[in-house]
Amino acid sequence: MKVEVWEQVQEQCPDVHKVDLLLGLPTFNQASTIESVMNTILAGLRASSAHASVLVVNADVGSKDATPEILKRTVGSVLPIALVQPLTEGMSVSPFALHRLSYSGMPAREEAFRSFFTIAERLQARACVVIDASVRSVTPEWMNLLTQPVLEKGADYVAPVFRRQRYEGSLTNNLIAPLTRALYGKRVVCQTGGGYGFSGRLASLFLQKGLWEGEAARFGIDSWLTSVALGEGYEVWQALLGAKVQDTKPTGVDVSTVLAQVVGASYYCMERYQDVWEKHTGSSPVPEIGQPIEPGVDTGAVNVERMVKGFRQGLRDLLPIWEIILHPETLAGVLTLGLGAEDDFQFPLSLWVQTVYDFALAYHEKVIHREHLLKSLTPLYLGRTASLVLETKDGGPDAVERAIEQGHRTFELMKPYLVERWRFL
Repeated sequence: MKVEVWEQVQEQCPDVHKVDLLLGLPTFNQASTIESVMNTILAGLRASSAHASVLVVNADVGSKDATPEILKRTVGSVLPIALVQPLTEGMSVSPFALHRLSYSGMPAREEAFRSFFTIAERLQARACVVIDASVRSVTPEWMNLLTQPVLEKGADYVAPVFRRQRYEGSLTNNLIAPLTRALYGKRVVCQTGGGYGFSGRLASLFLQKGLWEGEAARFGIDSWLTSVALGEGYEVWQALLGAKVQDTKPTGVDVSTVLAQVVGASYYCMERYQDVWEKHTGSSPVPEIGQPIEPGVDTGAVNVERMVKGFRQGLRDLLPIWEIILHPETLAGVLTLGLGAEDDFQFPLSLWVQTVYDFALAYHEKVIHREHLLKSLTPLYLGRTASLVLETKDGGPDAVERAIEQGHRTFELMKPYLVERWRFL
């Protein structure tokens, strides 16, 4: 076992015993961006937290390009900084490990977050901010947007909201966000990565054994962060951060693996928070900070034909599995989607919602191996995404936003279907 992260901090910053703010930067080969990102953050701290005690913590998971050294040189003597290595012996950045990670492009990102929460708890930090060093669009205002709700307004969790391209984030928009809203009654956009704000007490909660050691925290942390904060009843805000321009690293993670991890995290939390979400009806907005964000614009053609073909391939290959997972009424509706021309393809919204709920019920009942179950949702997800594009292709950016909102409301309206069947399992 390597030296625990708290011991690493003590060795480098022996005079730091308590802080107002812990700033966490997870890194993996970010030499090209880290200096600019850190200088921007320092400018933001000077403007928003000039009188706060701050510790910068870099959790690096195996950079080969001197990222930590560049970061330490950039911070210099302005603030205390600790460079920690969260990986334990035997953990490595390998192709085998990568297939178990999310689409962040950063190996062991979950371990980096765990390090920040551990150190924040030890230092009794009032707030903890985590910013991805790969995000080149960070601005000085981010620090105020992510810290002010926590330090001044009593928020526990500040989630990011970014301007997205027209069809970007389809998994979030079509499934994760509407499911989360229907379950917990809060209208959280559920975008991932970039920047987060946490209260000290929420950071401590995230470390609890029963929470952290579950599969959702280890392999789908972005979905998990939001679900836990909502499920535990903590005060959730959203920070409108503007554009998100990020250097991504290829991970070799395919769509089905990403979907299995992200959706699996949501389904996993459903089991823990059953008593919470069963009683919620309707939804309400969460407080926001920042300037309103306009809908994104088109940046290129979407390959609808390939998505429809992916759905129909799934219909041929996965029908025996879908017969186990889906309610007969849902399955009958899905079977009709294999008919007709691709240009006329339509996956009705109500059928999609019923499908997502059927998969949640089958996940809970463990009708088949959970990873196989989750991955078999992929062609259905592709079909619904293709349908959304076809439904909105002749409209402007607002047409997509309206369709997404309609999806959210439909998840809410159809929630009784989920609750009634869940109770009898």
